[in-house]
Amino acid sequence: MPIVLFIGVNHHFQPMLLGSALLADETKPTFVWLMKSWVKAMGGQAPKVVITDQDSNLRSAIEEVFPYTRHCFALWNILEKMAETLAHALKYHDNLMKKFNKCIFKSLTDEEFDMRWWKMIGRFELHDNEWILSLYADRKMWVPAFLKECFLAGFSTSQRSESVNSFFDRYIHKKINLKEFVRQYGAMLQSRYEEEDMADFDTWHKQPALKSPSPWEKQMSAIYTHAIFRKFQVEVLGVVGCHPKKEKENGGICTFRVDDCEKVEHFMVAWNEANSEVSCSCMMFENIGFLCRHSMIVLQICGLSSIPSRYILKRWTKDAKTRQAAIEGTERIQNRVQRYNDLCKRAIELGEEGSLSEDNCNIACRTLIEALKDCVNINNRNAMELSSNSVALRGTEEENQFIHSTKTNKKKTPNKRRKLQTDKTAAIESQDPLQQVENLCSDGITLNGFYGSQHNVHGLLNLMEPPQDAYYVGQQTLQGMGQLNSIASTHDGFYGVQQSMPGLGHLDFRQQSFGYGMQDEHNVRSLQLQSNSRHA
Repeated sequence: MPIVLFIGVNHHFQPMLLGSALLADETKPTFVWLMKSWVKAMGGQAPKVVITDQDSNLRSAIEEVFPYTRHCFALWNILEKMAETLAHALKYHDNLMKKFNKCIFKSLTDEEFDMRWWKMIGRFELHDNEWILSLYADRKMWVPAFLKECFLAGFSTSQRSESVNSFFDRYIHKKINLKEFVRQYGAMLQSRYEEEDMADFDTWHKQPALKSPSPWEKQMSAIYTHAIFRKFQVEVLGVVGCHPKKEKENGGICTFRVDDCEKVEHFMVAWNEANSEVSCSCMMFENIGFLCRHSMIVLQICGLSSIPSRYILKRWTKDAKTRQAAIEGTERIQNRVQRYNDLCKRAIELGEEGSLSEDNCNIACRTLIEALKDCVNINNRNAMELSSNSVALRGTEEENQFIHSTKTNKKKTPNKRRKLQTDKTAAIESQDPLQQVENLCSDGITLNGFYGSQHNVHGLLNLMEPPQDAYYVGQQTLQGMGQLNSIASTHDGFYGVQQSMPGLGHLDFRQQSFGYGMQDEHNVRSLQLQSNSRHA
């Protein structure tokens, strides 16, 4: 029985669960239904990037439901499959894997990859291997050289143990029944929440250790979360091993060749002083979201002592969860389902704090009663205003009709036939506004939710479980097996403004799992699919 997990990454570089579902099968129609249901629960916001394993049905479903989403294959999954698919060739060629890794990780451009790929194919006689040929056909979906401009927020890892799949492996094993799975699922979510809460506390109350006199390190230590700062700190310390050399200057853009002694490679960095723009051929900023050592050494020789604000993504900062009210009003989808989910999340927070003591409980109850009374009064007042406006509009139209008819009757005509025609015309003209008023009243009621709105959202509201299984205070994620609920993204990418990952995903298959019985002892096969923003 496959389980699908939509997994993203938060501002601490931790995996976060965005949704989950148990499926009856792994056919294309099932995947299409799953993704459509999930994107509805996410307020209609499709992910910008999705990472899965190689599966034809899943690929077709993503192309249908998310036509504008960048679909990538998990690199670690391809490397695992290679060890299985090319086991015979690896047995006779000890350096095949070494050449394969060099082709993948050392190629900085499309041309370099093509040259090394076909050289490797010819050397090890892999021209007739269908899987190898399919890899080349899909090279733009998994080769790092083709994904440099795609923001993956660090999900391009080549090791399964370092991927987001590993956090699920700690709780689910091959032989587990459904009852135990549900318990472990809850434990997994609780562990995620506690880890994020701990990381939030450390970020706001502890100062990371500085390892150099670099002004960039000092600057970003107060901005980035600790996890992101440690990754950025590696790049800062790596600056001393980079040697830049100015190659050319054209139209205000200076191009530098930077030799990286640690990686034993050279990279090309372009600097535009007029716009304070820097770009490196390694594409670290475009791919992960912070500047590389090669860009910083160029900034240093150009006299910049601080990182330009355009290269500081909010989704990696301490303030990733905070949003200005004006921005929030324009970015978030303001519909009834979204408001419903927001209220449920806040109700959970109130419930947790209010249940700590009897006094807190009484305060919370009084507050809820007053809030409910105010909401009912506002709804009744709006309904009365709508009704009175409709009546006033109808009365105005009737008055206009009466005046128009009176003026028409007062006209003197030479014969009765012409008078009769005029009266008929006036009657017809006077009916149209009345009909329009009736239509306007009907539309007004529908638009305000008495008929149409409730019918339209009924299906979405039923898609979600009650609030107790939907939200958690510390981390804006989704909880509940098989439930797909909307969240307010904590990162600006999976679902935000800045580069983020609207739903990055790893898709992983295991052996056949448990059946539907509560005590059936079968194997679990997991299917992990992450979603950006990302909120990211």
